[in-house]
Amino acid sequence: MNHEMFSGELEKGNFLGSMDFLADAYDAVLKTTSPLAYKLHTSPSGIQVLAFGCNSPDYTTRFLNGEFKLVSSENHKVVDFISTKVNSKFLINEAAIVLFEPLLVELKELEDEIIYKPLIVTGQSVGGYVAILFALWLNYVISTKGFDSSKKAMIRPICITFGSPLVGDQALQHAISERPLWKSNFLNVVWKTDPIPSFRSSSGEYKPFGTYLFCTQSGGFTCFEDDDAILEVLGATASSSTGNLQMQDYGNDLMLIKEKVFYRGVSDMGEPRFSSLKAGIKLQLMEIDLVDTSALIEKIESKQAKMIRKRKSRYDPARKLNDVKLHMVCMERYMMTRRPTVSYYDTYKNAKNIKEIENQQEVVKSQRYLNQYWSDFVEKKNQMPQEEGANLRRRWLYGGNIYRKIVEPLDVAEFYKNGKKNYIAQRPHHYKLLEKWLSEDKKDLKPNPRTNNAASLTEDSCFWAHVEEALISLQELINRGSNNNAANTEKELEQFEAYLMQAINDNSVSSDIFLEESSLMKWWSEYKTYKGASYTSQFAEYMNNGAYKLYQ
Repeated sequence: MNHEMFSGELEKGNFLGSMDFLADAYDAVLKTTSPLAYKLHTSPSGIQVLAFGCNSPDYTTRFLNGEFKLVSSENHKVVDFISTKVNSKFLINEAAIVLFEPLLVELKELEDEIIYKPLIVTGQSVGGYVAILFALWLNYVISTKGFDSSKKAMIRPICITFGSPLVGDQALQHAISERPLWKSNFLNVVWKTDPIPSFRSSSGEYKPFGTYLFCTQSGGFTCFEDDDAILEVLGATASSSTGNLQMQDYGNDLMLIKEKVFYRGVSDMGEPRFSSLKAGIKLQLMEIDLVDTSALIEKIESKQAKMIRKRKSRYDPARKLNDVKLHMVCMERYMMTRRPTVSYYDTYKNAKNIKEIENQQEVVKSQRYLNQYWSDFVEKKNQMPQEEGANLRRRWLYGGNIYRKIVEPLDVAEFYKNGKKNYIAQRPHHYKLLEKWLSEDKKDLKPNPRTNNAASLTEDSCFWAHVEEALISLQELINRGSNNNAANTEKELEQFEAYLMQAINDNSVSSDIFLEESSLMKWWSEYKTYKGASYTSQFAEYMNNGAYKLYQ
């Protein structure tokens, strides 16, 4: 694991250093000469490059003099799109706001031109601030749109900055890290003697995100992705840049890096060159001429060791998804084990023989696993901005609602088996969100053709909670007779009848609700007796003439 991790970072550095797009991006920056301008270029390979220029020494000087402070996003709505529910506010360098805000209205006009093609967004020094914020905004637009009606694929931009300073605080870092598809597309190229990237890096106020490619005048380079390691290296390079206030020329560095990669050769790029965590860190630092680094190596090693342990203990997502599928198969198999005259719901609630009890105990394991998985999953999705939360990907939204329709009835059964009342008022939040998001998603779809067949799964996963409440209300009427609340209770039961009839007409309930020993049939038998033979209603007629027997 240690070898793979640091070998991977060196390999990535080699790969990045050999790519023409770095030189293409920097060339586009040089060609964008107006101090506060932007320009859309086309690279020799045909890729669009949106470059932001900030060649004004005034901004650089003001930045290094500490004129631009960290400001709260609460007071700058132009960066609201970065916020999440967990990280609803953050601190960002004022220069980023000052440079970005006047350009956003114009930049929005480029949206349709650039989101369907590969795009590099780039900038140097404080101009990198604008590149970073615009790339984040494009990621937000793509996440919000989700599915384009034209069926054209939207492509997330790659953001490459040269000597850009750190943008904001830990809350900003976390807001971006919550969206892995965003974070993975940011590359920050840093020259060892450039004073701007390391400015205030040791203050503790600023936190990095994305990948950092550090390079030197001699063509040395290395790549870091861990946030703590990046801060340590930035701090170590700060002393190399003291007194240097010139805008750095990255062109020669990039050329030397590319030459060095080719000199090393492809075979060298693929060879394991170290066998321990410490040796790997030392090799990375030597690449950028940081030699007297014992204390720095110790710091990075300690933090990386913790991160490695954390990664090892983390559950593999692919394995987790496979386990979810297996537990769903277990749930579906359990649905098939019910008695011929008893619904799936009632079999679980009122297990009678040893076999039913054993099956119930076994399915409870899957029930609890799935509840934990989907509760965590939905909570994570709900942390995203509202627009992203509503625009869910159908590939998992469908799976989440199948889970809801199968598992929630068992939660309802457990709830009422323990003598509780009013499940809907205490319904778990993740069920409500899954149902809400599905409803929102359906608004954008054409209605399905009407079917004459009963649903295989009851659409309303709280159906049995309504039945249980109707049973409780009816029992209260029978026990207490006429009282002040009787009229209200009878009205509620008539509304329940209407709810049932609507579900039947829509074919949105499964046929097992009408099985002989189901809770619904128990309610109907008692309700029919309570109302008397002369009682008529649409639902009573449906039941009395036996039409329910044909519901399939």
